[in-house]
Amino acid sequence: MDENTLFKKNVLVKLYILCLILFLIALFTAYFYTDPASNVNNLNRNIRPDFFQIFFNNIKVASLLVFLGPLTLSLGTIAVLIINGLILGNAIGNIKDNLNLLLLVIPHGIIEVPVLLLAASVGMKLTLDLLLLKINLKFTFKYIGIIFLGLMIAAMLETFLTPIFIKGVS
Repeated sequence: MDENTLFKKNVLVKLYILCLILFLIALFTAYFYTDPASNVNNLNRNIRPDFFQIFFNNIKVASLLVFLGPLTLSLGTIAVLIINGLILGNAIGNIKDNLNLLLLVIPHGIIEVPVLLLAASVGMKLTLDLLLLKINLKFTFKYIGIIFLGLMIAAMLETFLTPIFIKGVS
């Protein structure tokens, strides 16, 4: 196996690592520049998450990450990725004095964040494939299916587990 073939096989992994780095830079930047919120204890414990609202919101974000890639030479994908990193970093920064509230983010975030990073990676790979005129629809639809399934699982966790954790957070 020559170097060129190895690069082609690992391009999605390399793009995923790039997306992870960009996301983490945005997340930690927002986290360290956010002052903790003073009204964190005023948590509404009667929240009833709506599966379809959560799921379709995540599908919108994932669609932007995937399809802005080839439409904007990945600049749109990078912008959406960084914005989401900033939003999550700000949210975590707001609760840094009460990290028990992380229990509300962790169950679905463990799945949702990596899946959204995968969506950004697929969007960037689509850009490269378009530039090289080598679009592989089977590859693309396979990963879109994985993204769809991952976001469905994350939305179920957020819908059904988060309310349980809200009741347990003091």
